[in-house]
Formats: sequence, structure tokens, C-alpha cells
Amino acid sequence: MGRNKLSNEEKTRALTLLKEGASVIRVAAEVNVTRMAIYNQKKAVESLPPGTVPPRKPGSGAPQKTSPRTDKIMRREVLNDPAITAAELKKNHPALLGNVSVRTIQHRLQISLKLPTRRAANKPLLTEAMKKKRLSFCKRYRQWTPEQWKKVMFSDESTFRLVRMASTTVRRPSDVSRYHPKYTVKTVKPPDSVMVWGGFSGNKGRGGLYFLPKNVTMKGANYIEVLRDHLLVPYAIHECEVFMQDSAPAHRSKVVQKFLTDNNIPVLDWPGNSPDLNPIENAWNEMKKAIAKKRPTNINELKQALTKLWVEMDLSYFTKLATSMPKRIGMVIQYKGNMTKY
Repeated sequence: MGRNKLSNEEKTRALTLLKEGASVIRVAAEVNVTRMAIYNQKKAVESLPPGTVPPRKPGSGAPQKTSPRTDKIMRREVLNDPAITAAELKKNHPALLGNVSVRTIQHRLQISLKLPTRRAANKPLLTEAMKKKRLSFCKRYRQWTPEQWKKVMFSDESTFRLVRMASTTVRRPSDVSRYHPKYTVKTVKPPDSVMVWGGFSGNKGRGGLYFLPKNVTMKGANYIEVLRDHLLVPYAIHECEVFMQDSAPAHRSKVVQKFLTDNNIPVLDWPGNSPDLNPIENAWNEMKKAIAKKRPTNINELKQALTKLWVEMDLSYFTKLATSMPKRIGMVIQYKGNMTKY
């Protein structure tokens, strides 16, 4: 069953088709409204000057609950506090919104004011000092070319969990218990996990991949072993000229700095809390998505799946990540040190 109401654009289109000699049946099909709606438009336009679109009937439809002034106040408050809810808006302005339902406020925000609810991105909290360091780093390397970034060995650690939270919403018949196994989300407390260290360059792609033993945290001494066994050879083979690591305490320890100096490996002075600048984070994220689909059942399966994913990653993908650095740096400068989309 078609619609009865037409927008001004639809009215114009319908009247144009009628003027060109199209039948009412064809016009109704074209505009996707009922034939009666087209008949009504055809009749209404007969008493109007040529080229005039029939106006909306006065008094038709429910009166709008909010005024332009109220809409302006709601918009200003939402832009000032994006996390505010429709219920809080109603509570904050009883004189303006006391007789307006929360659902109507939500509708006004989403449809009329173009302020729909969206899932907020998770990003690290940055202090003003951190923002300044990020800006300083990016301004120092803003002139580097993609070819120079291809000669950087990027590295990082990441934790991969055996059980990743699935969707928390399901469609369940009303006569079936919410505790039926088919409609519950399976969790493990605590979930087993493995920490991984990896490195890559835009020149030759993936480098070393290392799994930390269970219940072992990365410290200066064992980090040197990781670098000796999984960085030195790939660094030479990839013909890298500089090493990238974040500012974790283990990375900044004196013994690690001496090890890198003794092996003639320059290190970028990386700003803290800057995962958006490190392109290997994108590789970790892709691997986590793939692992969520594979659903390994134990740590050995998880390690095997991660190793396979790492090996199968194409050189072109790593090259693309490395050569994205100028864009990342430019965006940090544009955002004055704040977090970016990466």
C-alpha cells in the first residue's frame, strides 16, 4: 500500500510527469504513492497559477512540540556535552521540555537537528604535555618522505585473548528462556591470553614475531633477548636505518639503550600514548578481527593462528602501513596534538 503524503520535491516531480502526459497510474508508480494522492495533487493544482506547487494543508498533522528557540538550546547543549541524554535534557529544562516526551526529544535530535546517537571511539587520554610531545615529534618528522619511512622497523607488543566478547544482543522468541544455551553469551573468567611482540618495515614486510611466556611481563633483560633474537637479523635484511619502539619502561631502560647503541641501531624518540602514530597497531587490529572469526579453543591454537596470519600478510599491506606515516603526522599537526582516526 502506497503513501498518501508527498514532499515538495515529489509534488514537483509528479506534476511535471502529469504535464508531460503521463497517466495517473504511471505517476503514482514512479513517485511510489497512492493513485488517490496523485488525483488530489492534480485537482489541487487546477485552481493555482501555472508552476505553483500545492501547499501543505493548514492544520494537518500534530503541532510541533518544540519551538526553534528550544531546538537551538538543545543543539547548543548537545554540542557542548556530546554525552548528554534526552532524559537529562528534559530534566535540565523543565520549563521548555516539561511537556515533551523523551522519545520526541530523541527524534528532534536525530532527525531535525542531525545529531544522532553514535558509538564513541575509544582513544587514550592525553594530557597537555603529551599533546605537546606529539606535536613536537610530528613537526620534527613532517618532511620525511614515504621512502624514508619504509626504512623504519616498526615494533610493538599486543595482547591477544583466547575468548573475545561476542555480540551481547540476540533475537529470542518470547516463549524461550533467556538462559537457554543458544541465547547466552559464553564467557571465561579470566580469559587466557598471550602477549606478542612483532616488527615490520615497508621495505620487506613482516619481521620477527615473538610470544612472551605465560605470566611473564616485558622487562629490560628479557626485552634485550627479544631484540637480539628477533630484531637484529630482520633489521639488517630489511636494510632499515632506524628503529621504532614506544616509550614503555622496558624500552627506555639503560641496558636496552646501551644494547641498541652497541648494535648501531638509531631509535626514534617516540611520543608516549600515541598508538595512532604506530602503523603496526593496524596490523594487530586486523589480526584480532581474524582471530575472533577463527575462535581458537586453546593457547596453542591461538599461537598457531597468529603465526599463520602474520606469515600470510602481504608485503604490499606493510608498505601501505609504513607509507601512511606522512598522513598520520599531518593529521596530528592538524588536530594540534589530539588523537586522530588511526
